[in-house]
Amino acid sequence: MNKSLIALAVLSACAATASAQSSVTVYGIIDAATMYNTNQTATGGSKVTLDAGQLLTSRWGFKGSEDLGGGMKAIFNLEGTLANDTGVGGAGFGGNSFTQGGNGTSLFDRLAWVGLSGNFGTVTMGRNNILGVDSVGLADPISLAHAGSNPNVMFSALNAGSLFGGFGTNQGGTALRQNNSIKYVSPFQNMSGFGAAAMYGFGEKAGDTGASSYAGLSGFFTDGVNGAALSYAKLKDVTGTSELAGWAAGLKYMVVPGVTLRATYSHNKIDGAILIPVSATLALNADKRKIAVTGLGVDYAFTPQATITGAYYGTKRSGDMNGLLDGKADQYIVLGKYALSKRTIAYASLTYAKAGSSNAQDTALSLGIIAAGNSSATRTALGVLHSF
Repeated sequence: MNKSLIALAVLSACAATASAQSSVTVYGIIDAATMYNTNQTATGGSKVTLDAGQLLTSRWGFKGSEDLGGGMKAIFNLEGTLANDTGVGGAGFGGNSFTQGGNGTSLFDRLAWVGLSGNFGTVTMGRNNILGVDSVGLADPISLAHAGSNPNVMFSALNAGSLFGGFGTNQGGTALRQNNSIKYVSPFQNMSGFGAAAMYGFGEKAGDTGASSYAGLSGFFTDGVNGAALSYAKLKDVTGTSELAGWAAGLKYMVVPGVTLRATYSHNKIDGAILIPVSATLALNADKRKIAVTGLGVDYAFTPQATITGAYYGTKRSGDMNGLLDGKADQYIVLGKYALSKRTIAYASLTYAKAGSSNAQDTALSLGIIAAGNSSATRTALGVLHSF
C-alpha cells in the first residue's frame, strides 16, 4: 500500500514538472463592425456592411513553449485568419482585414513557425511577418486597425497582393508574410531596450537562389512605452531580375501620461521590368514605381478604459508609366475605444478619405474607401472586439 502511494506521488510530481516545463495556448480575436460608406457608386450611393476584423484582424491560433534548460526554450506559433462575418477561415477570403490572396487554402495563413529562444535571442523558421510589419506596427497611428484600408498595412508592410505579390517567397499573395523564412531577433530586454533583427526567405528555385527571395535587416528600441524602429528589405521576383526595395520607420513617444504621439514613414521602389495587373485585361510595366506613406497620430487616454485617437495618412505613388499613373490620397481618422473588460472592447471610428482626383490612379490609393468616379468618401464603423 505504501509503495503504491509512493509511486503515485512520484508520478504526480513528474506530471506537475512536465506541465510546468511546457505549455500550449489556444487563443484568438473575434471582431465585428457595422460599416456605413458614402460615395460607393458613380452617383454618390452609400453602402452598409457588416465586416470582420476592423479594430484588429479576427484570428485563431496555437502557441506554445517547452523549457529545454539553461534558459533555452523551444517555441512555436500557428495562426490563421478568421472571417467571423461569414465563417470562412484561412487565406483567400475577402473583406477589410489582413487578406492573403494566393491559393486560398492556407489554414495558418498568418503565422506558422517553430524556433528557439534564449539568452542569444529568438530564431523562428517557417512563415514569418516581414521586418517592415514590426517597424510600422510599433508606431502605427491607429495600431494597425482597419487593416484592409490602412496604408501602413497595405503599402508599408507590403500586404497589397496585386502590387507586391510578384516579389518574395509568397508568390501570388501578400508580401507581408514570407514563406520558407528564417527570422532572428536579438534579446533587447538585456540590452537596455535596444535590439536588431534579420530575416531571410528562401525562393527555393533551382539554379537561381536569389529568385523569389526576401532579405531584410532592422534596428529598434523599446522600453514598453516609447519606441523607435527602422527596417530595410529587398525582395526578388520569380526571374531574379527585378526587385522591390523598401524601408520603413516608426517612432512612438509618450509626452505626458495618457498622451502618446506616433509617426511612421515608408518608401518602396521597384527596379526592373515587371507587369502589375490593373484590371482583368490590362497589366502595366511598373519599373521605377515608388510608393511613399506618411503616418501621424496622437492617442489620448481619458481613463484607463477610454481612449481616443486622431490620425492622418498621406500616400503618394510616382514613376509608373513615366508619371502617367502618379497619384495621391489622404486619410483622416478619429477612432474611439472603450474597454468593457480585460478582453472586450467597444469601438467607433470615422474616416474621411480624399484622393488627388476622381481618376483610378488616385482613388486606388484610398484602398477601397473611395469608389470609382468619386474623389472623396467617408466611412464609419461601430463594432466590438473580444479576445480569448
